[in-house]
Amino acid sequence: MCGICGCVFFNSTVSSLELLRQLQHSMARMEYRGYDSCGAAIQCQLRNGDPGIELFKAVGSPSETFWPVVEAGVDQINPALVQPIQLGMGHTRWATHGEAGVRNCHPHVSSDKKEFVVVHNGQITNFAQIRNYLKAQRNWDFYSETDTEVIPKLALYFYEQTPNATFPDVVEQVCQVLDGAYALIFMSTLFPNEVVATKCGSPLIIGVKSDSRLQLSDCRTSFKSDNAEAEYRMDEPNHMIYKPSDTKSKPKVQYYFSSDRPALGGLTSYCLDLHDFDIAHARGNGELEISYKYPGSIADRHLKHQEFDQVSEEENIFSCKTEQEIHQQRATIESAVRGRVDFDNHAVKLGGIQAYLHEIRRTNRIYMIGMGTSTHAALATQKILTSLTNKSVSVVQATQFIDMEEPIAKTDLCIFISQSGETADTKAALDYCNQAGALTLGITNVVGSSICQNTTCGIHVNAGVEVGVASTKAYTSQYICLVLLGIAIAQDYFSMKDQIREIIDGLRELPMKAEEVLNHKQELKELVELIQERQAIVKEGMTFNTDKSNSLYILGRGYQYAVAREAALKIKEIAYMHAEGLCASELKHGPLAMVQENFPVILFALNDQFKTHAFNAMNQLVSRGCVPFLVITEGDELELENNFKNKAEVPFHFVLPKSTPCLQGILAVIPMQLLSLYLAQARGCNVDQPRNLAKSVTV
Repeated sequence: MCGICGCVFFNSTVSSLELLRQLQHSMARMEYRGYDSCGAAIQCQLRNGDPGIELFKAVGSPSETFWPVVEAGVDQINPALVQPIQLGMGHTRWATHGEAGVRNCHPHVSSDKKEFVVVHNGQITNFAQIRNYLKAQRNWDFYSETDTEVIPKLALYFYEQTPNATFPDVVEQVCQVLDGAYALIFMSTLFPNEVVATKCGSPLIIGVKSDSRLQLSDCRTSFKSDNAEAEYRMDEPNHMIYKPSDTKSKPKVQYYFSSDRPALGGLTSYCLDLHDFDIAHARGNGELEISYKYPGSIADRHLKHQEFDQVSEEENIFSCKTEQEIHQQRATIESAVRGRVDFDNHAVKLGGIQAYLHEIRRTNRIYMIGMGTSTHAALATQKILTSLTNKSVSVVQATQFIDMEEPIAKTDLCIFISQSGETADTKAALDYCNQAGALTLGITNVVGSSICQNTTCGIHVNAGVEVGVASTKAYTSQYICLVLLGIAIAQDYFSMKDQIREIIDGLRELPMKAEEVLNHKQELKELVELIQERQAIVKEGMTFNTDKSNSLYILGRGYQYAVAREAALKIKEIAYMHAEGLCASELKHGPLAMVQENFPVILFALNDQFKTHAFNAMNQLVSRGCVPFLVITEGDELELENNFKNKAEVPFHFVLPKSTPCLQGILAVIPMQLLSLYLAQARGCNVDQPRNLAKSVTV
């Protein structure tokens, strides 16, 4: 969940203070991964003239609290000093072990001498055993409650055992002991001008920028052969080295380490992804060595040119990033279909799966696997995928999928949906399916993410960087990509031609209709006031609970059931209000007992096959004094008026533009996103950074 970053500058013209500013900038770009606390370490010249490593730690987000701490502590270093080699690392934290206090802030150190300094993203599951062992062996004190502090202390322990070991050797020994997921960046006063990074299960990317062309050499290990005629033979490469081709002119070489690609935007256009157990070593001569335990595809570790998505810096006309991302959905819908849909010929071509389309069509079952909002995108499209593909389509939460130990066959298609492509539970389910030999397909918003790399094929949702913790534009883009997948599978079936034509015509009009929905913000602000009024009335009538009533039901059926679930999740995430998304037919099976006079309910009664059922549910609610707020389709206003002559019974309705039924869920979720935003603002909540949550659930 945390975000880590690092900078190594050779032949630098950057001062220590500028290095700290660069680290703050990188941390701020990743603060959606965690904003409980933040910290940085730089190699610098201390005020007494000695070289050393200085730490800066703050409680709160990097964009707000880090720089005041730097300004308060900058007198401990020589801030204007420009050194030939500058290096530093930073961390933005989502607390998993220990409170969000300064003592638990990263970076963590082995001792006051800072022999080893570490930033960590992940979770060490055996940290308690390691801590007890080190206490027994060295009687060392531990100053924090985190699982990370054992790592630098373990490094010092191994260094004392093997004082001639290199920096990467020490790190390798540490990793052999650790259980769990981690991405680590190390600095050390014992190894000045060097940085070592490694990973297992958590993402870590290295960006490179150089004034000189970098040469790549792979290094092979020789060993004795059983063949007497050839005493030695060469093994596969076990490490590779990037080094400047022109060392005479002292070119500037910059290495950047990051948990996320957006943090590299504007810094470099070349990067590589570390694989699990790889060890990257930036050396004092400007070289970058990558040692790997499992060779895999060596080409995967080559530098690749990539234009990184950057956080949008549009004119600040919105109150927060979440509101901005909601309003970007016309553009992201267009982006999701651009180049993929031939509207004139009613055809779909998805480049990421085209080579595997025949194999996909031959599969027997489809599983859609994700967590949170990604699961709701799967649930929203389950019906249309079943209809188009004529296959059994199951939607399963990743954790439940693993817990059930579902038997997977090679003839199954398993679709993994994740905005970040790094969701820990979804990755674990992917590993399970890969071991079973299933055909795997990833739907993510981050090119080069772990799910992208480990699935057979995939679809990029093209939503751009999403900063708000509550996913909005990524959800609608995932929804569209799943619909396009269904069309791509079914478009050769003659019986599906009419249905596909209707959907593609609906996709052509969808961006304009999404914009139309976004223009009705004032109505949703009025709905917020009505909901709060009703909750206040319910509170006054409660004799068994003096706490403020925060409950809200959201009911839907068919395609709108997923919308109800997603709307309830958004309201819980950012407005801290208890909301339940229910299938309208569930009311009589228990939830109706919660309903009392003036209880607020949002009900979807759109113009589809379930409209009659929705009106029946509304009659049940009204007869019990409940106040339903309706979402209906354009043209159904008269029917609503005929069914309910008394306006007080249904005091509010929101009208959606007409669309084909399988796309109506996209138009229906947008007003719910806005509603959750306005509820959160009315309740004084931090919309972009809701309490206890972070964007990428990587542990």
